[in-house]
Amino acid sequence: MDTEVFGISLDSYASAGEFRKQLELPFDLLADWGRDVTPEFGAYNERQMVANRWSFLIDSEGVVRFVQHSALNEPRDMDEMMAAIEELYAEK
Repeated sequence: MDTEVFGISLDSYASAGEFRKQLELPFDLLADWGRDVTPEFGAYNERQMVANRWSFLIDSEGVVRFVQHSALNEPRDMDEMMAAIEELYAEK
């Protein structure tokens, strides 16, 4: 499947890179240091000044096709995400 995975962090690029290395994440972490992206997706908690944990599946046309929220220390449901990706590719 032609799918790109990345994360977005409010931390600096260097901090996000260190976090990626520590956890051996198989995808890039982008830095939203200026708070430009996370508020657009409703993922920024302005009161607490933190990013909420959201996963989005966005198709090649820029349409959000799947949304998943998880608590700070809660793992994402990868089975549910993979099912959404497979469904998207089955439609093509």
